[in-house]
Amino acid sequence: MNFLNGIKYLVIYFFITNILSAQNTVNFAVIGDYGHAGADLLAVSNLVKSWNPDFVITVGDNNYDVGSPYTIDQNIGQYFHEFIYPYYGVYGKGAAENRFFPSMGNCDWGTPGAVPYLDYFTLPGNERYYDFIKGPVHFFVLNTDTNETDGRDSSSLQAMWLKEKLKTSSSRYNVVYFHHAPYCSGLYHGSDIEMRWPFKQWGASVVLSGHEHVYERLNINGMTYFVNGLGGNLRSVILFPISGSQVRYTANYGAMKVNANNDSMVFRFINIAGSQRDVFTLLPASKTLSLNVLLEGFYNEETGILTSDTVSVGLHGMNPPYTLIESKRGVLSNSGLVNLNFSNASNFTDYYINVNHRNCVETWSISGNKFILNNLNYDFTITDSSAFGRNLILKGNKYSIYSGDVNQDGIIDGSDLNLIDNDAVEFASGYISTDLNGDNFIDGSDISIASNNAENFIIVITP
Repeated sequence: MNFLNGIKYLVIYFFITNILSAQNTVNFAVIGDYGHAGADLLAVSNLVKSWNPDFVITVGDNNYDVGSPYTIDQNIGQYFHEFIYPYYGVYGKGAAENRFFPSMGNCDWGTPGAVPYLDYFTLPGNERYYDFIKGPVHFFVLNTDTNETDGRDSSSLQAMWLKEKLKTSSSRYNVVYFHHAPYCSGLYHGSDIEMRWPFKQWGASVVLSGHEHVYERLNINGMTYFVNGLGGNLRSVILFPISGSQVRYTANYGAMKVNANNDSMVFRFINIAGSQRDVFTLLPASKTLSLNVLLEGFYNEETGILTSDTVSVGLHGMNPPYTLIESKRGVLSNSGLVNLNFSNASNFTDYYINVNHRNCVETWSISGNKFILNNLNYDFTITDSSAFGRNLILKGNKYSIYSGDVNQDGIIDGSDLNLIDNDAVEFASGYISTDLNGDNFIDGSDISIASNNAENFIIVITP
């Protein structure tokens, strides 16, 4: 390769790397209870713009005091027109694509039907509640006002929409945001009990809300909730923190700055003086694979007991070259069960599962295995069709993966038999690969297992 070609490939490499990095990283701002024109909102908007976010989301009350068509551009477009598309207001040029994703607050419904709000913005879905994906984050926007025709309790049509959407999300993070806070220590509004939906159980990663003009971070039963209502219209008071409240702030206006990538999501609250008042790091939820697998030589079909041993389990992509996403090691129980946690896997994404053991033939699952709400159960023992190419042996009424590939070359043959035979002659013992039945001795019983499988030409069968 000459010098110019080397430079060309280097440029292409960095170009592709930067594109992939950009797709997996987003920076956004969160503002709430902000829509009141004046010096305070100006300061908040200037703070947000100084971060150069990819987009802005809001947790409601975008247009004080009654959602009027005569104030909406003054309260929103004057400060954020650069993020809005299409923008038809009088304050300047809008965005080339929409980068402003509000949720509805009670003030936006002050005008019947919230018509000014719905006419002003062009948003996905029915515009009252909707979802969108940016980088590694799936956003779910709810309308929690009592005027919502699809309801606002946990059994409403809107809630069922959210539940199903969360279930089928394949993103690293699922962010749910809306106006009325399920949990809040504020004096004036406090907690809205009707909005205490089972967000964690349904698959949400974090919940953001507003309504109370404070900043608060809470942890309720392992779920993080934010209240972010210091966008520029008065400030509320916190006297008595509720259980689960971790951080509270009311001294000045501000906004949240959020940086999300595949490894973590960092939430910061920064006031208009530029002081960081809180920082919180959210990690992606790990995905748990509950796997049942038996090892031919280690499994006693008469007692139904497996001699415990370590296996390596990999998750692979569905398309050639079936890239390894992540691999974990674990110890099989006496019933053949192992639970493994994967940090790089995604929900509602198809994977192949492959199992490796020190002296068994590498075995792959059939296709189309998905984590749903961070869990996946897979069983190689019920039917041979659970393995790619039906590459399993029946022992009693359970299927096992073949033993005998001592040198791990993908085939059970004479080379494996030679290794076992040599160790048997030497009376070898201990935790070594030629021990096919897990009794820590190398003898004729190990040779018999490998010999039978060699005669049947047992090899690895992969996609």
